[in-house]
Amino acid sequence: MSRDFIDMRSDTATRPTKAMRQAIAEAQVGDDTLREDPSVNKLIEKATSLFGKEDGLFVSSGTLANQLAIKVHTNPGDEIIADSHCHPFRNELGAGPLLSGVQFALISAKRGTYDRKDAEKWLRPSGGYPKSSLLWVENTHNQGGGHVFPLEKLDELRAFSKEQNIPLHIDGARIFNAIVASGIPPKEWSKRCDSMCFCFSKGLGCPVGSILLGEKEFIQGARRYWKMFGGGWRQAGVLAASGLYALEHHVERLAEDHANAQLFSELTAGVPGIRPVHDTTPTNLVFLDISESGKTAHQISETMMEKGVAFSIPNAKMLRAVTHLDVSREDVQKAAQVLADSVR
Repeated sequence: MSRDFIDMRSDTATRPTKAMRQAIAEAQVGDDTLREDPSVNKLIEKATSLFGKEDGLFVSSGTLANQLAIKVHTNPGDEIIADSHCHPFRNELGAGPLLSGVQFALISAKRGTYDRKDAEKWLRPSGGYPKSSLLWVENTHNQGGGHVFPLEKLDELRAFSKEQNIPLHIDGARIFNAIVASGIPPKEWSKRCDSMCFCFSKGLGCPVGSILLGEKEFIQGARRYWKMFGGGWRQAGVLAASGLYALEHHVERLAEDHANAQLFSELTAGVPGIRPVHDTTPTNLVFLDISESGKTAHQISETMMEKGVAFSIPNAKMLRAVTHLDVSREDVQKAAQVLADSVR
C-alpha cells in the first residue's frame, strides 16, 4: 500500500526502515537448523543476555513460539490456566488442542490480569480431572487494550507456580511495550517465568520473527518440535539481522507510539456514537465501541478505507486502532478526523 495510506489495523503493518534493510542486505548467514547461522546466534545471544535466560530459539511467528512452549510444558489431556481472552485461546485457531491435546481453564479477567486466587480456583483434585500443567500470562495484553500486567500480580502467580510445580509462560509478543511503559527492566519480567517469547514484527518494526526463551533443556525440547512442526529454516540470518537492528534502535522509540495512542484516545473521546472500551491507554492499542453510532464496524471501516485510513474489526460493534513505527502524530490526527467523519 502507499505510504499515504494510514494503516492502523496492527503494529504488524510496520515495514523495514532503510537502515534496517541495509542491515538485512549485509547479514552474515549460515544454516540455522544446524545452529550455524552467525546472525541468528548473535540474536539469540543478545536476547538471552537482555532477559537473563539460558537459551533461545528464533522462529517465524509468535503463534509458533506459543505453541512450542505449550508442547514442551504439557502432555496430552493437560490443562492451561489462562485468562479468557488470551491469544492462544482466541487467535491461534485451536492449535493447542490440535497439536498438544490440551484444554484451557479460562479465567474471566479484567484486561487480562488475574491473580493467585483466580488460579487457585482452577486447581483440580487428582484423579478424574485434567492436570494443571501451565500458567499463562499475556503482557501486554492485546484484548486488554495494551494493558501492562502488574508486577505484584505476577509475583503472586510466580509464587503459586513454584509451590504447585506448574511452569509459568509469558506471552510477551509486546513485552517491550510493557518495558517502556512501566520502566521495569527486561530481567524483572523474565525472572518471574519459566519461559517467555516476544515478537520482532510488531512494535520493533521487523518483517518477520519471534523468539522463544528459556532454560537449555526447555529450548532443546522446543527445537525438536520446531523441526517437527516444519519451523526449521536455513539462512535465517537475513531476518535475524533485522531483529538485531531493532533491539539497538527501535525499543526506546516505542514511547512515541504510546504518546500517539494517547493522543488518538483524547481526540476520539468526544466523537458522538463512539466510546472507549477501556478507561486508559497504557501503550499502543485503542479499542472503540461503536454500538451507539447506528452503524456496524464494517460500514465505518469501509468508509474510512475510502479515505485512506484502516482500523481492524474485532467484532461488528468494535474497532481497534494501533499506533506503530509507520504512524506519525499527524497520521493519528488525520485518522481521528476520518473516524469522526465516518460515523456521521
